[in-house]
Amino acid sequence: MHNDFTLFSRVVPSGKKVVYYYAYDGDGARRGPWTTGQSSKTAARNYCNQLIRKGKLIPGRGAMPTFAEYAKGWWEWETCPYLKDRKKYKVLTKAYADKAKRFTKNHLLPFFGKMKMDRISSEDIKKWFDYMIKMGFKHTSINGGVGYLKIMLKWAVYKKIIASNPSFGIEQLVNDRRPLVIITQDEFKALFVKDWARVWNNNWIACLGNKLAALTGMRHGEILALRGEFVFEGYIHVCAQYDRYGYRPTKTKETRNIPLVPQLMAELKELMAVNGKGYLFSTNGGATPIYGNLLYRNFIIALGNIGMSKEEIKDRGLCFHSWRHFCNTEMQKAGMSIKKVQAITGHKSDRMTELYSHFNPIEFSEVPKLQEGLLRDEGEKPGNVPDTKVSLMLRVVKPETESILKHA
Repeated sequence: MHNDFTLFSRVVPSGKKVVYYYAYDGDGARRGPWTTGQSSKTAARNYCNQLIRKGKLIPGRGAMPTFAEYAKGWWEWETCPYLKDRKKYKVLTKAYADKAKRFTKNHLLPFFGKMKMDRISSEDIKKWFDYMIKMGFKHTSINGGVGYLKIMLKWAVYKKIIASNPSFGIEQLVNDRRPLVIITQDEFKALFVKDWARVWNNNWIACLGNKLAALTGMRHGEILALRGEFVFEGYIHVCAQYDRYGYRPTKTKETRNIPLVPQLMAELKELMAVNGKGYLFSTNGGATPIYGNLLYRNFIIALGNIGMSKEEIKDRGLCFHSWRHFCNTEMQKAGMSIKKVQAITGHKSDRMTELYSHFNPIEFSEVPKLQEGLLRDEGEKPGNVPDTKVSLMLRVVKPETESILKHA
């Protein structure tokens, strides 16, 4: 037998303590939790007793939708109430909505679909984590996907469909993303040799697209969207991206100018001679960009042509986007400030710039110089180690060790 309700306290994000309650339905199943809006258990108990007299202890009893019923129409670009509301405050893209829609259909509905909205608990969400791991998903993918569920549950609270958000306080899984081993300078030089046709299977447009990405950090869609009208003397103007949604603003909705070396400018002008002011990376006179996968596919082929195995490419996580990591890292190694690097790459935060930075301490030539300066005695020449130090070492070791050192 259960009491009609049980009370517990929770500290909400504002820092205030609020009392919540669970109730039990006719089957003896625990329902809730719901907030009482009270800060003391005495006031909360009086509040629940009033709900019992009104027959409203379990809100919306008998009309609670399942997650599948609730999710119907979610993430539809034109009609989803949540998206319509958020568009007033934040710039969203249809690509984001479509991705969320696919994830909800493929990974949330199969698990939560038949559950009543007020029956979904924190424990269920943790079980979903285990379910996704068993399905072979990485923690990082799961962490990204649970964000869609959290949004849907938060909106359900806002619309008073459920009283509290069961995803509140759910921790993310530990990051299991494999460290990237980016393209090295030697590999860059091997890819873009004078005999480029041998490496790139005579596909000059793929070679030039990858070279532009390596030297500017431009995103794939930004390269496809580059038009002759945005190529100026000494620099290019990046103002759009091109993908399956067509020609649209950049990811950050901001534009930027990127200076280019004369050699690269000359190669772009060769494309302009064919495609004019239209799309530069085009095979139909600039009317439309090349097929989106062309740059990706030929990059992998070129890596194989310089001797990199498929296993190594996979283990290092190399793809066309790797050029963005390469460029970001090389610019910082050259001594450019973070703000200057961001002006080129279009990153909006230091954290994002940090994620794209991959330094190899072996390449830090200033470290040995610093060490040498610290160890150097006043008046001592660099690299000069007095013989007396070796003699001192021989005097403090055991006799048998001394004998070994002398014979060595």
